[in-house]
Amino acid sequence: MAISRQAFAQKEEECPESKKLRCPIFTPCDGEAKAMSKRVAIVGIGQTKHEGSKPRQIYDEVVFEATKRALEDVGLDRGDIDTVVVSGWDVNDGRTISDMYVAPASGGYFKDSSKTAEEGIFALAYAYLRIASGLFDTALVTGHGHAESPFELISNKVFDPFFVRPLGISSITTLALQANAYVNKYGITEEQAARVVVKNRGNGVNNPYAHLRREVSQRGALNSKVVSLPLRALDCPPQSVGAVALVLASEDVIKKIAVSKNIAWVTGIGWATHTYHMDAADLTHVSALEKAAEVAYKMAGVRDPIKEIDVAEVHDITSYHELMAYEALGIAKPGQGGKVIDSGATDIGGELPVNPSGGVLCTNLHSGSGLLRAAEAALQVMGRAEKRQVPGVKRALAHGISAPAGAIAASHAVIVLEKE
Repeated sequence: MAISRQAFAQKEEECPESKKLRCPIFTPCDGEAKAMSKRVAIVGIGQTKHEGSKPRQIYDEVVFEATKRALEDVGLDRGDIDTVVVSGWDVNDGRTISDMYVAPASGGYFKDSSKTAEEGIFALAYAYLRIASGLFDTALVTGHGHAESPFELISNKVFDPFFVRPLGISSITTLALQANAYVNKYGITEEQAARVVVKNRGNGVNNPYAHLRREVSQRGALNSKVVSLPLRALDCPPQSVGAVALVLASEDVIKKIAVSKNIAWVTGIGWATHTYHMDAADLTHVSALEKAAEVAYKMAGVRDPIKEIDVAEVHDITSYHELMAYEALGIAKPGQGGKVIDSGATDIGGELPVNPSGGVLCTNLHSGSGLLRAAEAALQVMGRAEKRQVPGVKRALAHGISAPAGAIAASHAVIVLEKE
């Protein structure tokens, strides 16, 4: 299905326009391949049951299970896939070059494959570009969660080794600093954060794949143990073990395999990264998410997200960060995230339901959580989300935060998915 490297080199040599544009991708003039013009859709989805541990499976076996399900979902086999893109974070997996295990388990044995040492939603963006460029027709993307050791122990490794790491800080403590800055600037209350917890944990009950499937009350959320002010235990996600896999295909392939009624077109995609250093950032405003959304919205033609998007799967790395995401995504004005949750607009049945799957507060795969958001958003567009389905979804949004840089929510990706 893919264009061979030899044919690629020959066409590039023959095409004067490619030299004029200084672009290694084919231009429309050759009549065979077009520069970044191929439409791309998610056509297959597979995920495991997400749990606190899987003592009988190591992480690459969990990835294999999700991959097998994704291929079966669309009726393809490993030989039909042109390129495999895996994601993961070596420190979390407990070994270097972890894709040596994950890539073969994802069907990448003797096949073009690549790894993004990042959140899985960035791997999805990379796979999208590979197909849209015309170099490949199909791609398989995987992300996973692992529990080699407590994430809080190893998350200290993402910080500056000389000035910051010796302070003993971790992902949760820095997210707490960010949440605290947000609270102090805008007067966000514990009750508003607790409403996010109640909403998402309630939604997770209807998700058969979710790690946590038990409702919590407002009082229960507010009375849970303080972890790092203002974060309480239930404001934070669990550490989940599981995997998710997506099959992407170009429009040409989709016509051949006749799945056009059961796909989710990628119509908008954007990503951005803010500063790595906490002391140089405005912690109250997630500017990288705002920029990523701006790019994705422009590509998808979205002008008023709360009216034009039917459902959103947001990376709620804490309950406070979901409120911050409302503002960066244009669902709420600056400082108004708390009022939006109070209004019920993001409940199932509200104007723009957010995280009907239960979100990261119910299932946290760390380097796979954003890819799981994309999978759940695609299921909504396909009308296959079962008991968590929002009626009449035509356009959905997925948002992911990078795993290593998630300490202050520095890197973000946004994907818009649509029906035909």
